[in-house]
Amino acid sequence: MGKFIKTTFLLFFFGLVIFGIIVSLVSSFTSSIFELPERTYSIMVLQNGSANVTETVTYRLKKPFRYVSWAIDFDRPTKISNFTFQILEGPSLLGGPFYDTKNDVSISLRLLFSKSMNEYIQVPKDGLTVKVAFSYTLENLLIEGRDFTQLFVKYIGTGTSVPTKSLKVLVSLPDKFPKPIVYHHPWGLQTKSKAIIGNNYEFEFRNIPANCFVEGRFVFPNLLGTGTQNMMKSMDLSQIRDIERSYSIKILLIVIGSISYLIFVVAIPILLYRKFGREQSIQYNSLYEREIPYNDPPEIVNAIVKKICSHPDDDAIAAAILNFVKKGDIELLENEKRDITGLRIIRLTQENQDLLEAFKIFEKDGVIDFKELKKSLRNQSNAQKFLKMMNGWRDKVYHQLSSRNYLITTGNTLAKFFGIIFGILVPVFVILGLSKASGLGYEVVSRYSMMLMGASIIIGIIVLLMKKTVFSRWTSDGLLYYLKWKNFEKFITDFSALSTYPPQSVILWDDYIVYATALGVAKEVIDNLKKLYPEPPSTPVASKVYYSPTLMAELSSFRSIATSTISSSSSGGSHSGGRVGGGSGGSRVGAG
Repeated sequence: MGKFIKTTFLLFFFGLVIFGIIVSLVSSFTSSIFELPERTYSIMVLQNGSANVTETVTYRLKKPFRYVSWAIDFDRPTKISNFTFQILEGPSLLGGPFYDTKNDVSISLRLLFSKSMNEYIQVPKDGLTVKVAFSYTLENLLIEGRDFTQLFVKYIGTGTSVPTKSLKVLVSLPDKFPKPIVYHHPWGLQTKSKAIIGNNYEFEFRNIPANCFVEGRFVFPNLLGTGTQNMMKSMDLSQIRDIERSYSIKILLIVIGSISYLIFVVAIPILLYRKFGREQSIQYNSLYEREIPYNDPPEIVNAIVKKICSHPDDDAIAAAILNFVKKGDIELLENEKRDITGLRIIRLTQENQDLLEAFKIFEKDGVIDFKELKKSLRNQSNAQKFLKMMNGWRDKVYHQLSSRNYLITTGNTLAKFFGIIFGILVPVFVILGLSKASGLGYEVVSRYSMMLMGASIIIGIIVLLMKKTVFSRWTSDGLLYYLKWKNFEKFITDFSALSTYPPQSVILWDDYIVYATALGVAKEVIDNLKKLYPEPPSTPVASKVYYSPTLMAELSSFRSIATSTISSSSSGGSHSGGRVGGGSGGSRVGAG
């Protein structure tokens, strides 16, 4: 299980780093000009169903500003009267108060500290505190049902763009009122509460997210005749209990469901690995392979070993060309500095025709010049022709290796399908659904759930990025083939092993370089060649790459140049007194 754990850990760590960078960038772009270190809400309920409220808002300005704002709305028959404000801390109010709305159910106020909207108040580096108290009277705030009365009020409402670090609430009820049944929404806020003298209650809520309301429901069973005109005679106490019970159950289901889903997303790939990805044991204990393990063309080795039974990559193209150089089908051309400038096709055979025909269309006077070839591949039509022929060759190689049935990929197919559907798509739809739950009392639990869904998405992406071998299993023949070639790779890249067991014939270096290119380790092998031979061997391949070690990279670049040409050319534009969240009022604040 080592390969699964190691791959998962590395990819998960990489995912967390990327996620942290994204969060940091987003937060830096969306930083507000103010913070809310503290808000207080004090309500004194009167016997006749009215209430006196005082809210204190502490704004911490971080950037130059002109005004702070405060707004609140109520549904009739609740009415606002006797509204006042007092600046407890901050600069002078040079521009005066501006009411965007002021009536008996709605107030929207801006306190302009600058002389005009075209001027700004400068803020010290450590910030500027503005503290304002807002006081008002509410008529008909209490709600009477068939067999109960309730105080259902928002201490703060939605619409505030920054978090509130601390909200302190004091609720004073008439002494003649019975002890209430108290509910608070939304679930998940950090809360402290204590009862003080008489029928008074104190609460503190901490770290309230942006755009999140906080409301309290105080239910008084069998209390009627308070004098309020806010009636809800269609609802009784049992319905209130049912609403709160249903809310608690839904919260519990969201929490349990989100945690269970994350466990599910983690567990299924592990089970798929255990069933389909664990390799069988075979009788093979060799440390190195000092000779070419199998007499296969280098492109087949590349597709099976380096690409894990997939289409051959660009290294396979370079390896195949070098193999044809070794066989005498191609001649590499040099300049006076011994740099490789192009190639000449000596003969076409059944073995090399599919690949070399892609290059032959750029032949001029019997020579394929690499600089001219690269220029030609910048042309859309030429790039399409080249890629069509090259992809035909790659398809043919893949078809040849597929018939060997070296790799059982059932687990990989299932894992990738699971990663896309359950690791990514389902969590994305859940996040989109939860994001629309504003005002329903699920704001905090939704954030927790979205974090877990985000973790599920990371797991899904990790599953998609995992190598095919993690959830696939080699057949016994395939595993032997793979291990022998990997041990050969280990031998030709280990200088101490090469110097201890040098090839019996210098011409074997051509084979080493061809298959090293196919395996993606040509640079290390050429470095070892130069250490062992002060002068280049007089062989078709080794003698060329000795002075042009970047030749393999150049031979590997042609398909990517054509792909880039096609990609660049194709890019372009294209009032409820019952339900949770139904509490009265709830102020929203801002600054600008």
